[in-house]
Amino acid sequence: MKLRTILAATVIGALAAPGAAMAQTPPVSGGTDIGGSVPSFLELILTQPAKGFAAFSKTKSYEMSFDAQITATDPGTLLSLADGDATSGSKLGHLSVGSKRLPEPLEAAVGKSAFQPLDGSVDPLLTKLSDAATRSKTTVKLRQKVKGKATGNYHKLVLVTLSTETP
Repeated sequence: MKLRTILAATVIGALAAPGAAMAQTPPVSGGTDIGGSVPSFLELILTQPAKGFAAFSKTKSYEMSFDAQITATDPGTLLSLADGDATSGSKLGHLSVGSKRLPEPLEAAVGKSAFQPLDGSVDPLLTKLSDAATRSKTTVKLRQKVKGKATGNYHKLVLVTLSTETP
């Protein structure tokens, strides 16, 4: 950021200087190169959902969503979601309370893409950014299908991950 500010100030100063003064300035010699490397940068900002899954009083599909803002300097950035409570077993990808779990898995999607269940052995890839992005906003949707009345405070910890395809 400092280099960009210094270069911008130098360009503005050169444009404001009279033409004769610029002609008298000798060229830079001695192998001085201007430049540098910029490290990769990833930023993921998640908003708190407006509502959660409070109760499942009847058979239907319940949905909730939250926003994600993505900043990435590298192309090939991946946004994925994983079960944060279980890595295997019958609770993987399912809302649960105590030893009870809902029979249908929790599903996730971004934008208009198809919902993907969270109970698979591979974490669902929600979206792939093919170019660099600055605070690009996207909406992550969660859906729970319920086939009958379910009582209790069901919960699930989900991990939203932003990564690059290449290290």
